Amino acid sequence: MTTLSIILPDTLAKASQDAAGRLGISRTQFIRQAIAHELENFQVRLEQEAIVKSISAMKNDKKYMKEAKEITEGFNSSLPNDGEEWWTKKKS
Repeated sequence: MTTLSIILPDTLAKASQDAAGRLGISRTQFIRQAIAHELENFQVRLEQEAIVKSISAMKNDKKYMKEAKEITEGFNSSLPNDGEEWWTKKKS
């Protein structure tokens, strides 16, 4: 484990101490959890930005757009009529 020394404004130091007390944990544990929470949020934001970048790249790719259109049209086409309602229970 690494020891860090940080300087906090008095208002932030008091607010963190009060919040930790209300949670029943030490201020050190509260600050650890806050840092872990922010790191997780930061990672999620990076992943979301990467997804947006990928989708933008796909939108500009003519080959991808052609394939996507074909797939979408396939979903919208009618199913062949096989003359049998196989999805309903047959009465005996």
